[in-house]
Amino acid sequence: MRQLSVQSTTKNKRKRTTPIWKKASFRPLVFSAVMGIVAALLTYAIKTGLTDLAGQRMENAALSVTAKSGFTLNDVLVEGRQNTPLKDLRAVVNLELDQPTLAIDPQRLRERIEALPWVASASVERQLPDIIHISLNEHKPTAMWQHDGTFSLINKDGEVILTGGDEINVFSYLPLVVGEGAPQHAQQMLAILGSEPQLNEKVKAAVRVSDRRWDIVMDNDFTVRLPEEHPAQAWARLARYNKEHSLFQKKLTSIDLRLPDRILVKIDDLETIRKPLVGQDT
Repeated sequence: MRQLSVQSTTKNKRKRTTPIWKKASFRPLVFSAVMGIVAALLTYAIKTGLTDLAGQRMENAALSVTAKSGFTLNDVLVEGRQNTPLKDLRAVVNLELDQPTLAIDPQRLRERIEALPWVASASVERQLPDIIHISLNEHKPTAMWQHDGTFSLINKDGEVILTGGDEINVFSYLPLVVGEGAPQHAQQMLAILGSEPQLNEKVKAAVRVSDRRWDIVMDNDFTVRLPEEHPAQAWARLARYNKEHSLFQKKLTSIDLRLPDRILVKIDDLETIRKPLVGQDT
């Protein structure tokens, strides 16, 4: 509460002595004493497991003392929120202004917040006397996963963040992986694709086949079949061959890299087999 400053208009009036309990230096002592009593009462109630009416009254009385001392919620500060819908966060926080700050359980509040789909972890702190500070660490989507006709966002660990819904359309720019087992191996495959930027910019989707290997669908809908073993070397081999022969300028149907010593290219209804040059990596 803001106090008005009243100045005396009598210059020579005798200065009155301020009682000690009204001095500013005395207030911190009162505050510390009140907080010590409150802490002791709350600790006693918790340790003794008081659940009866008397224990509840003791706790309510202690919280009332803190509230009268200014320990009431005035603001909730949130840091790190990008994709978590504000309405969802408000629903789980469910705090009211002017409620006793010490009545808010940070651990329980954190658990409710971490149950939200976008939240990987959270921290909740009381900033006494009147603020609750919430810090969110959200999942970072790295790819879109298509499976059984549905789309889901996944993170770098292959964990599903969110499935379906209109808000998922915002992330349509992310790489698309398809098929059972794709999320668990997506990060490795995306790294392989990204190792050859000129090829990667033509990639439409990566399809997991029998949870063993990958087919890469390019932007003109032809398929690159990668081997189960050493897919990175096969992808690099394709990049070299494309630079030498402008392969993607042809009307392709598929490119098969599953054989270590050759590339099988299907152009329209014709198949051509290209063996590697002597000394060339396979």
